[in-house]
Amino acid sequence: MTRLIYKPQRNHCTKHLNSTKPNCISIIIPVYNEQNRISKTLTTLTDYLSKQEYVWEIVIVNDGSQDDTLKEVELFSKDSRIRLIDLPHSGKGAAIKEGMLSAYGEIRIMCDADMAMPVRHISDFIYEIKHKNHDVVIGSRQIYGSKRFNESNFRHLIGRIYNCWIKFFLIADYLDTQCGFKAFTEDSANQIFPLQQLKGFGFDVEILVIANLKELKTKELPIEWYHNEESKVNPVMDSIRMFLDTIKIKTSIYKGKYNH
Repeated sequence: MTRLIYKPQRNHCTKHLNSTKPNCISIIIPVYNEQNRISKTLTTLTDYLSKQEYVWEIVIVNDGSQDDTLKEVELFSKDSRIRLIDLPHSGKGAAIKEGMLSAYGEIRIMCDADMAMPVRHISDFIYEIKHKNHDVVIGSRQIYGSKRFNESNFRHLIGRIYNCWIKFFLIADYLDTQCGFKAFTEDSANQIFPLQQLKGFGFDVEILVIANLKELKTKELPIEWYHNEESKVNPVMDSIRMFLDTIKIKTSIYKGKYNH
């Protein structure tokens, strides 16, 4: 059962939508045992967003954390632009789906809790949607112009093997499907996420498959990305699970589960 711990009034994020100001922006952050990083990430985000002209909200989706993540997030509860949704542990995909469908923004950006991407890139995502009319913008660590820092050769190799498999087996349009930073218009989010089936890390590929099936306009955006040694991703075990998830996606395509 979803437990909404605190939530501002809807009109906080919609009151300026018909004005000359930019659209309301929602930042969705899934968290699982992030007590050591979430406070710094929220401080970085709120400092940056508070300097922007647009209305914004941050939606924290707790995926059943067993540490003091909730206590760290609740330190920010006085800010009405930040709200927290508490879920039982189901996986990153489930947390992102809940956050995307609960968000109020006309632009909805998923953001990893470690903030491995410099916060200034948020403006790049918004620009591509507002001025280039893209429906979905995907942060890429592989496309020309991107930069990766502190990543081991082994982790990079596993990632490239997985993406080659994705290009061969499912979808050939993207060089990097797994980056944790992606942006969606409100309309594209409402087309994609109700159809999402996967709850784990494989959901990244699934939502891009759905976007393609819906013929949404997508853009792969080069970013800087800084690997964090506290990453929750296990390069071997999670890659095996994601390989199995690709078979589930293929099966869902054949069964027409994404055609609604």
